Amino acid sequence: MSTYSAVPVRAPVARWSASTPPGTLQTFVASDEATDTEAADESLWYGTPVFDASHWHAKGGLALVRAMHAKLGATVEALIIQCAGDELGWPWECLALSWPNVNTVDISCDVSSVEADAQVLRWLGLVQDHVLFPLARLYRLTARWAGCTEVFEHPLRDDIDIELDKRLLLLRNLPSQICSSPQETCFYMYRAMFLVSVEFDMSTMAKTNSGALAMYTYISYLLKTDVFSPHSIGLTGAKPSHLQSILAKISENSHKLTYDRMRVSTGNLALQFSLKVLSLDLYCMTEGRHTIPFCAAHFPQLESLVINHSPDFKGGRDDPMNLGVLFRLPWPRLVDLQLPFISDDYARLLLDKCPNLRFLHVCPEPRYERWTAYAQTFTPKALHTIATQWHTLRQLVVSYAFRQGLQPSDLGTATASPSRLSFSGTRMSTFSSRASVIGSSLSPLSIETFASSGNSNSSGKPQMPGLQPCDSFPIRPPSNSLRVLHLPYLQLSFSAGLALLADAPQLQILEFSYFIKDTEPATPSIAATLRRRVAPSPALPLNAPFADPDVVYRIRSMRHQLQNLILREACTTRFISSSWIEIMNMFAQLEAVTFVANKQEDIAVAARLIQFCNRNNARFGVKVDDQSRSYQTCIDFANSWDKSGKLLWSSQ
Repeated sequence: MSTYSAVPVRAPVARWSASTPPGTLQTFVASDEATDTEAADESLWYGTPVFDASHWHAKGGLALVRAMHAKLGATVEALIIQCAGDELGWPWECLALSWPNVNTVDISCDVSSVEADAQVLRWLGLVQDHVLFPLARLYRLTARWAGCTEVFEHPLRDDIDIELDKRLLLLRNLPSQICSSPQETCFYMYRAMFLVSVEFDMSTMAKTNSGALAMYTYISYLLKTDVFSPHSIGLTGAKPSHLQSILAKISENSHKLTYDRMRVSTGNLALQFSLKVLSLDLYCMTEGRHTIPFCAAHFPQLESLVINHSPDFKGGRDDPMNLGVLFRLPWPRLVDLQLPFISDDYARLLLDKCPNLRFLHVCPEPRYERWTAYAQTFTPKALHTIATQWHTLRQLVVSYAFRQGLQPSDLGTATASPSRLSFSGTRMSTFSSRASVIGSSLSPLSIETFASSGNSNSSGKPQMPGLQPCDSFPIRPPSNSLRVLHLPYLQLSFSAGLALLADAPQLQILEFSYFIKDTEPATPSIAATLRRRVAPSPALPLNAPFADPDVVYRIRSMRHQLQNLILREACTTRFISSSWIEIMNMFAQLEAVTFVANKQEDIAVAARLIQFCNRNNARFGVKVDDQSRSYQTCIDFANSWDKSGKLLWSSQ
């Protein structure tokens, strides 16, 4: 999609001052000086080097656009215009102004037919004017029409690209009944020359027979020929059955397309050789009858694959998720992968079939990280395997709950006792405290029982997966490629978190859930003690029971690159100490420590923690991410399973 995007209006102006303690944010409001500052700040925010003309037009019409152009036009490098279908006139007025330093023009609009719209063609003519845009190099148009969003890029140069010339020649092989009118010919020529990305809303376009036929025909051209060669294709609101229908239409070939004459590349299995990004927003993957029919043979050049899932509760099925043949063959070029769920089996498949993966995100739709219809088994051992055996991995984000408790053999460590989940008294950890989603009372849950019962308790009721404690998470050998590690459902002690940092010296962002571990760390080795004695700077005085001197020494000596530490379940006064702040101050690049508040009590504790950090000279900013609203939504959703379980997920 577009490289530049409109920026939302910011909150009241906030500044740092020399007298402000670290971690404290001062907000200025209700003064003339503040109003002037906001106006100046807004000019910078929506001005150089990106000028959002639609923002100024919404505030004061074309007159304000002209005024801001007179003020900022000479320094603008990228021009953004967003408009609806009933206001296509003012963008022409805006483009007609002089933009001497603009190199990129990005227009987003609603149209009925791009190639036949006089306004759109008029925009292109203005952008190609060397007097108005002497430095323009790229014109990008995002057009939305009839459930389809297309992105066109017009390189503003005189020479014709060789590949573009080849695609225009391939257009001659379209059947005569398809290009029976000049408008249809223009439709395909425009896309053969400029189309780079297209996204279909399957739920909108399939409402009529004619619309469905046009949609499937167009997708067939995109996938099975080299005429358009888009860089990115997205299908939203789709079902696995839609994917089957697309393949069936291509195989049926009712238009009698001569595919062999419309392809520069060869290969019977391949659908699209040019495609680099494929995004599938699927709906209702639990129907069981249809699975994903695509594999690496269909898209041999694919670099990014994104699969999202919107659950459907109307089907009344509780079948496990199934990705079909998606990972039957290796994806040698795939570097970016996003999935809605994962399991131990799929983790092993990914390691084998995606050897060059650099970005792995397992991100279900919000509130469905613990949905029982997703894959049935995912353990900390599988997560640990992903993090340690993928040597090319730079980002690992797994926002997915565990289904089985940690076994004594996992990671070679002992199983944590249930008492370590408790913050105070008998109150259990937020997500691992429920023995069942039925009822509202909190009862202790042994990890052994949770592991042996799969996803059902002794009464046969479905259980609610969630956090799992892990004594350690060693990365061996140490990873120098890992930069981002988000594991919100993995519970580590702070000592284990520090050890993880020591094993990933280039890690910049780390997120995990915390659990209190009251046992003292192991006695430092003699060699480590001797190293600290001869070191030029003595080790920090540590009095916190969760600080391991050996690990602290390693982190300080390597000058770790950590920039942001995100801690869940850590809003407790037992967690923060002055020695903890000293340890955090070792990270020279650390900018913020974020506490995730899952309930109202956490917010009050987190406020006291911020004050404590300020008083003890924390060199990093402390933030609170209030997710109490989403937490309550999750609990309400879990409490509803008593009724919905009988309706949708009955085990009888």
